[in-house]
Amino acid sequence: MLIKFKSEQSGDFVMMSDIALPLLKLMGASGKTEGAVSKDALHDALSRLESGLKQLQNAETNTEEDDEENEPAIALNTRAAPLLEMLRKAAAEDGYIMWQED
Repeated sequence: MLIKFKSEQSGDFVMMSDIALPLLKLMGASGKTEGAVSKDALHDALSRLESGLKQLQNAETNTEEDDEENEPAIALNTRAAPLLEMLRKAAAEDGYIMWQED
């Protein structure tokens, strides 16, 4: 399933739900496939997401193993880039973001 993110301050984008839902939970949202973050809650959501991603990155760094047979997984930090950018732009311009199933 795809989740579509929307904001008037940036372009829309879609993300697979298995990536989007954990990111939404990290930023303090319910983790449901439909929701929004108002301008009053954007800075808090952005801060929570950045903090959660940093904690995950530190945990991944401590447990990394060199396995030449498997391709490296794409880090959640990398996958979170469009959402982080959208949150930053919306927060800078007193906007909001929304998401729903696509």
